[in-house]
Amino acid sequence: MNNYEDATRIITILNHITALRNFIDPRKNQFKFICSWIWSMTLILIIAVIQFRVEIYINKGRFDIEYFIYILQYATHAFGYTSSMIIGLCQSKNALALVKQIDKVDETLKKLGIKIDYGNLFHHVKIIGFFWLLNVAILYGMFIEWIVQKRPLLYLMSSTFIYIYITNAQSVVLYDYNATIFWLKSRFKMINDLVETSLLENNETKTKESNRKIIRETSNNSQNRLEADEWLLDRSLVVSQVSSADDTSNFKQGLFIDEKARLIQQIRFLHLQVCNVSKMVNHIFNAQILIYTFAMLMYVSITTYFIYMEVRRKANILEMFDLILIFMLDGIVAILKIAVMSYDCECAMRQASKTIGLIHASPLYRESVKLKNEILQFLWQISYTQLESTKSVYYILNYNFVRDCQYLIITYLVIMVQLSQNLLSNKSVTFTNETFQTLQQNVSLIV
Repeated sequence: MNNYEDATRIITILNHITALRNFIDPRKNQFKFICSWIWSMTLILIIAVIQFRVEIYINKGRFDIEYFIYILQYATHAFGYTSSMIIGLCQSKNALALVKQIDKVDETLKKLGIKIDYGNLFHHVKIIGFFWLLNVAILYGMFIEWIVQKRPLLYLMSSTFIYIYITNAQSVVLYDYNATIFWLKSRFKMINDLVETSLLENNETKTKESNRKIIRETSNNSQNRLEADEWLLDRSLVVSQVSSADDTSNFKQGLFIDEKARLIQQIRFLHLQVCNVSKMVNHIFNAQILIYTFAMLMYVSITTYFIYMEVRRKANILEMFDLILIFMLDGIVAILKIAVMSYDCECAMRQASKTIGLIHASPLYRESVKLKNEILQFLWQISYTQLESTKSVYYILNYNFVRDCQYLIITYLVIMVQLSQNLLSNKSVTFTNETFQTLQQNVSLIV
């Protein structure tokens, strides 16, 4: 693995398959570029037009709240995926620029003498990709088993297949985002190690102070032992030695201060580059992540509503158990993917906050003028290039985020259940009135 692009080759392939990115340069390969756009338009046509008509056909003859809820669910799901595709295709150039900026940061680290190991990133991508593909294999395995055992109608098979595809294809955005967050976390950690090393007190200074203490103790002992003339001679010799040693140490200390100031300046430039990468990541992925999260919350809530309505109708749940299990597993895994992304965001933000804390904790009163100026420049840079408070930061996994998600799902479910109950009660009242009127007419005819 020589660079970031090689380590994330799997994600690039998945982006091409799901049409979420188009990294092909039309000037280099126009045929591949045209084929990629044809594939993207075909997916949009199938999901947004053809399958939407299939969903309407499935629910034909049912013009009630349940019909509108299921149509709304598919519209949200399909619109989320197609809009993510369009946004991803528009952001393809920015994604290429992001990869180039990442390579520049790694080149800067190499100039500082730090060995870049892309093996950790590659293993992280492989592990996440393994579980992602395992989930897809399990879901489609259950889907094939359901087809073999139940032999459902063609439009029902098509609808289920599209739902599973959209959920997992759209999650490639999280997969790509997770890789960049892992890279940011590791680079902030490298910056923290450099800052800790450069801002530590010089061990040579401590050694010099201990040597001075020994010289003073030696001069005091010689004063007690020797006579006045011999003491003056030794004292002048010691003073000359100390002054010459001080001149040499001051010269070395000056060189050390210059090197240290230059190192802090390079770290400051490196930190600025990483912050720019972080802002580019937020700009590229924010809209897609928000769309995916909203669509998955709607998916889970409406799937739960579907189960509730089937139980309320006293339908044969065992006959539909495989289908219900597929939808529930698909939605739960989608929420777990958001949780994993949230955890990685939290780790990256901790490393970024640690960098800020290390700079603020540096002892300015002990440093020279050059070092003090560089540290102050670093502090000003942090204040101006603070990580943006974007929507991605809100995905930090904490109790507030989990609580907000629960409130959204529960509130949506309560509204749907209440509407369904009101409509069912109205239908029963209407049926009772019609029956009573019919009986009354029959009685009048008999009389």
